[in-house]
Amino acid sequence: MSDDVKITPADYAVVVKRRDPGEKPWRWEIWVAGKSRPIERSGQPFATMSEATREGKSALKTFLASRFSTAA
Repeated sequence: MSDDVKITPADYAVVVKRRDPGEKPWRWEIWVAGKSRPIERSGQPFATMSEATREGKSALKTFLASRFSTAA
């Protein structure tokens, strides 16, 4: 990604993936446009996709608030 491209809060997204076998296979990841790896991942697995999504959205909101003063 070029240095002259400005990253905005809209460039970040939560992605939920089935990463583990067993009863708690779901994890969330925070991705930013132009990167080939997530910039943050859940520390624990979740039993349902909806639970991982809810927690991931909360983590994204916290992440954006720490990076952008106008994000919320």
